[in-house]
Amino acid sequence: MTYLVMNRRPIIENLAEWFPRSKEGLVVVTDRSALRGIDTDRMANSFRAFEVTDDYGGKATERLVESLCQEHGVERILTTAEVDLVRSAELRGRLGLRGQNRASAVAYTDKHVMKTAAAMAGLPTAPMRTVHDAAELTAFADAYGLPVVLKELNGAAAIGMSVLKNDTDLARAARRWGQGGPGGVMLAESWIDGDVYHVNGLVARGSVLQSWPCRYLHTQWSSYHSAAPCISGMLHPDEPLFARLQNATAAVTAALPTASEVLPFHAEFFHSTDDTIILCEIACRAGGAGIIEMHERAFGLNLYHAGLKGQADRADDILWTGLNTRGGYGWFPPQAGVLRQLPSHCPLPRAVEYTTSGEVGRRYPGPRSAVDAVAQLHFDIAEDEDLLSVLREVDNWWTGAVRWT
Repeated sequence: MTYLVMNRRPIIENLAEWFPRSKEGLVVVTDRSALRGIDTDRMANSFRAFEVTDDYGGKATERLVESLCQEHGVERILTTAEVDLVRSAELRGRLGLRGQNRASAVAYTDKHVMKTAAAMAGLPTAPMRTVHDAAELTAFADAYGLPVVLKELNGAAAIGMSVLKNDTDLARAARRWGQGGPGGVMLAESWIDGDVYHVNGLVARGSVLQSWPCRYLHTQWSSYHSAAPCISGMLHPDEPLFARLQNATAAVTAALPTASEVLPFHAEFFHSTDDTIILCEIACRAGGAGIIEMHERAFGLNLYHAGLKGQADRADDILWTGLNTRGGYGWFPPQAGVLRQLPSHCPLPRAVEYTTSGEVGRRYPGPRSAVDAVAQLHFDIAEDEDLLSVLREVDNWWTGAVRWT
């Protein structure tokens, strides 16, 4: 069987290991950004065909993928990134290939479609509406009050999101539809007060196969807008919210159309101040930041590997253990300013791995997304440790160790 992998993740060197017959049966189309530090000539010899693109999200890449599928008799298209979900589903439809269809891909990317289906199934969601112009945005704010969250229908990592807290913010956002503005359809939602949790795992035929709930210390909006560290950790199974989050996840996946193949998912929920679990969103791909590494250390399960094998209809290759270690991660974003001091190591006793990519003396414009980072940390959480205390300790260490001007 011949597979085509659409890739923009740093997994090129893993593909030949994950697919031992890659030389005969794997066609790869990859974003050049996924090849930093990699010998492309060597990798090209590992696959049946290997194409590198500088316009990964563009139409030319879609045409290239379709052409390669026809040329090499591809039977399955495999993906790992949000940008590929709908367009790969549309390609499968045009080429008559098996796998996740467009209805499922749209339900897991279009937030209005997603949460409409969830609400129809009786699941709590924030009041929302699609807005096509300034009048519709203003009408929504009048009906539900401020703050209003304005976001892209298919956005990820808080890119393109804004929170309208007052009339000045509302007027500024309304100019989007004025002369020279980008216009377009956006999603308006009521602001939810509360903490944000996420659940990661595997789903097939609408049923959750494996999952574990985690807590964010700060919201993704704060990481993107205010450069707050993206710090998260796995809940203890005895915590009251653990079972409630797993049940909410199962209800959401049952409400949305999914594929028969095994797929990874990343779900986010609010725990509101009135003790309600409210769906924020769910994606049918592996989560970003440190989720891949955290999940693999905990269960021996790499969600990229599992998603590719699931889409290849090779579920027997997807294995995981019980919980090996409860862990967490810190993704530390750039501030808007000059990085003056960057810690070279993390002294916390629970630190497992700490790496840096920031450059002291360099001026940064601020975070480009909620998962942008100048340093990354993975850490363990002991059985008897309070999760929130651990997350705050990581936050306090970073805040005291880094310096910006």
